[in-house]
Amino acid sequence: LVIFAGVSAAFIVENYRDNRNQIAEMHRAVAGIISELATTGTKARKYSDAIFAEIARWEDADRAGKRAVPGYYRIPGAPHPPAAAWNSAVASGIARMLEPGLRRDLGYFYSEFVGIHDNYDRYNQFTEREVLPRSLSGPDAFYGPDGRLLPVFRVHMDLQKEFAEDLRRLSGMAQDLRVRLEAIQSSK
Repeated sequence: LVIFAGVSAAFIVENYRDNRNQIAEMHRAVAGIISELATTGTKARKYSDAIFAEIARWEDADRAGKRAVPGYYRIPGAPHPPAAAWNSAVASGIARMLEPGLRRDLGYFYSEFVGIHDNYDRYNQFTEREVLPRSLSGPDAFYGPDGRLLPVFRVHMDLQKEFAEDLRRLSGMAQDLRVRLEAIQSSK
């Protein structure tokens, strides 16, 4: 009976330690995701504003009847957003410890954010292949014989606006998700 009680107590203590370690690991993972979301939200808004400003610069020149290089903005650094904290939480199984609705919303956010950056990668390739080389020849290189901006460059700016709008939308989502995760961190 004494041996049984001792072994049972050891299992209880070991389970308690494992549970505490899992909770501590979850808090570290959530802290990483919070940091990732804070940075992502801030940068997404900054880049969105820069894209809109560059396109507005072209639109102002166009309204004034001036030819200008079409607006474009290239995000500095890697063309894809950081997702290491979320990917690590998923790969390690820690994400399963989150409330299912929050886990779904985080998964949707990261899926969308990666997806719009896949689109951005195509826009950036077009910018590098078509816009930057022509910009060396000056604004006239973007206009047809009728004096109008070539349609391919109008479409390129429209697609960049769409990307900038997506960045703004996801920046708001990042903020909301960060607040929800911070509530979890402070409640435990």
